[in-house]
Amino acid sequence: MSDIQIQKAIDNCTVSEERMDFKNANLVYFTGTGGTARVADAFEHSLKKRAIAVQRTELRGITEPVVFGDVLVLLFPVYAFNAPKPITEWLKKIPPAKDRPAVVISVSGGGEISPNTACRWATIRHLERKGYDVIYEKMMVMPSNFLIGYDESLCAMVLHATPVIVEKVVTEIMVGERHRTQPYGIDRIASKLGYFEMIGGRIFGRRLKVNEKCIECGLCEKLCPQENIKISEGRHHFGNECVICMRCIYGCPQKAIEPGIGKFVVLSEGFDLNKVEDRMDHLTVYPRISSATSHSSLRGVRDYLIESDCFRQ
Repeated sequence: MSDIQIQKAIDNCTVSEERMDFKNANLVYFTGTGGTARVADAFEHSLKKRAIAVQRTELRGITEPVVFGDVLVLLFPVYAFNAPKPITEWLKKIPPAKDRPAVVISVSGGGEISPNTACRWATIRHLERKGYDVIYEKMMVMPSNFLIGYDESLCAMVLHATPVIVEKVVTEIMVGERHRTQPYGIDRIASKLGYFEMIGGRIFGRRLKVNEKCIECGLCEKLCPQENIKISEGRHHFGNECVICMRCIYGCPQKAIEPGIGKFVVLSEGFDLNKVEDRMDHLTVYPRISSATSHSSLRGVRDYLIESDCFRQ
């Protein structure tokens, strides 16, 4: 999302302005098809407008721990009710800290609903065991790229709402408001069981197929954040590090990569946030929130849009 689009969305809502005590912040994130990166964009914009220096680190391949500033903002997409493997692996590397503030932001297409209410739990416990003070946690929403897609209007509504909610979050952090949630007990069980997806990710990744549409451009190898795709002598080799982020599948301009198993999780219409953003500025009329989120699976998205207060109808 561009700075202009972020600022337009923020300007549509009134948010109080206070002074933050932090002088610098670290944004550390993993992103698959770009949703979490756009949430990171919004945090970076909101912090910088308050003269907070931002060091931004995207976790790709082997990433060394960063030199931490006054506050750590850790962002990740929800995979199988948890943080993805690149986040958990990175957390093992970070040094202990004594009461350094940390903010944990999860991103999903469904919002803060069961079975995802415990998706930040293990990450927060890991940070606290290393001495970090997790002062704030929050679920953000971005368009879904998995199993069930959004229509274009709902994509645009969520993209407009997200920087506004980020602005509110940063404002609350600035004034010292702590925000911690209590996950459902059943969701903690789901979170633990979700780690079996790491095994599923390896199987999914190794069974990816390259069809006859491939023009051997090598883009998939460059896109993969896990460096799981290698091309040698015109052949694609898929390793064991896949986390099912879908970047290679949706990012291939020829639609030449397809899953060998689990085809039902891939959106048949594809997924491209850049295209949605190119068109969203031309949308002047939005549907009512209740009609745009009428499906029962979207109740968390409905609450998110209402929270943003951007669509007074």
